[in-house]
Amino acid sequence: MKIVIKQSEDHNGELCENMEINGKDSLSVGPLCECPEDAIIGRDLVSCSDVARYMRAAYDAGKNGEELSIETIKE
Repeated sequence: MKIVIKQSEDHNGELCENMEINGKDSLSVGPLCECPEDAIIGRDLVSCSDVARYMRAAYDAGKNGEELSIETIKE
């Protein structure tokens, strides 16, 4: 399983991150200061279901003997 975290800044200079798992976009995280009403679980906040899905994918990859690679790229 290869995880790539791409870090960038928004127009206010705040950190934003995008995560790819095995080359596929998976998760985007950024500040919600301009639209705090969007900060609800399952919309712009990561839910427990999301975390469980990522844990299942990592567990299955490990069970299948895949190596884990995590790379962070600053854009």
